[in-house]
Amino acid sequence: MSIMESLESRNVPVPTGRPPEAAPVAELKLVIGSESEETVVTLAGGLTMATACLLGRVLTELVDQGHRFLVLDVSSLDSCDGAGWTLLLGIRWRLATVSGRLRLAGLPPRLMRSCRQMELAEVFELDGLTAEPVG
Repeated sequence: MSIMESLESRNVPVPTGRPPEAAPVAELKLVIGSESEETVVTLAGGLTMATACLLGRVLTELVDQGHRFLVLDVSSLDSCDGAGWTLLLGIRWRLATVSGRLRLAGLPPRLMRSCRQMELAEVFELDGLTAEPVG
């Protein structure tokens, strides 16, 4: 069974390294589907240092399987830290080396502001540009 099959349509808890009774569990929900030539990965929860490795494995497996046009539906993403942005940049680079592309769909306004502040808005293909300009 592949990582993609084992994670599809379910919540995947990722331990934060603290004892279970002392800390909440970091969580990122992944749902993978295809629409024409694009593979859509829907993310919900937090894309953080604790969850980026898991998402990285899933996205890398998709690229290795020949998926060249990935769309990440991030409309339900609560947060994205430096590890999350670094992962997204790495996957974008990997896809570019095989003539593929990565598109972020529905980036929430708060994360759009972060993306613009880090000057990543011109690096990623973005849908749903609803955030106000940073000023």
